[in-house]
Amino acid sequence: MMNDLMTLVNQAPTLRQLLQTCPLHIINEFQIEHYAVDDFHFVQGNQYSNTYILAAGKVKIYLMSAGGKAVALDIYEQGAFIGEQEALLDKPYSASVINLTPVTVLKIPNDRFKVWLQEDQHFSRELLYNLSRQIYTLTNRTERYSLHSALDQAISYLIWATRRNQVVTRTNLLNEIDTSSRNLNRILKQLRDLEVIAINKSQIKVTDLPQLITILRNEG
Repeated sequence: MMNDLMTLVNQAPTLRQLLQTCPLHIINEFQIEHYAVDDFHFVQGNQYSNTYILAAGKVKIYLMSAGGKAVALDIYEQGAFIGEQEALLDKPYSASVINLTPVTVLKIPNDRFKVWLQEDQHFSRELLYNLSRQIYTLTNRTERYSLHSALDQAISYLIWATRRNQVVTRTNLLNEIDTSSRNLNRILKQLRDLEVIAINKSQIKVTDLPQLITILRNEG
């Protein structure tokens, strides 16, 4: 197990940064687990006894809206923690979790996680940074969901992704906005008719970024 963990850490710079000063007796507590898509799943309101570090893959953190739709709060990737806030507070999960891809995680019991935090100052700083980033991201998303229409949300995400050269699909766009699949289709048709996006199968590409920005400003 120790050799497997060291191999995994050496292949993942983010993990190496987190674990570089971890005490050996804590290192020995970690377990490596692998999950197929949708098998790494935790439900809002339930309490769990372990904390996880995402070593590979993507995980969605989400809430269920009043209409029964899963509203994404964040998409976690390598180096992200799952359940750390709940472990520190000894509380049930405040949101649900599901993996969008196959994932590899490091699992550690909550009580040992808290010992690690007490004994490793480097890790304490890293965790504080992670928690601050989560709060910042959540604040931005809360503003988007509460103050903007589904059209505004869709356009904002398309602009954000285009500026970062990220591929956009119907699936990840639906994960990012608070609306139904049917309404998203209407929004995409509207934007395509305005000739600011092109759709090739499931992939969405912005074809006129300045005009898309103008539409967003006019919507506001």
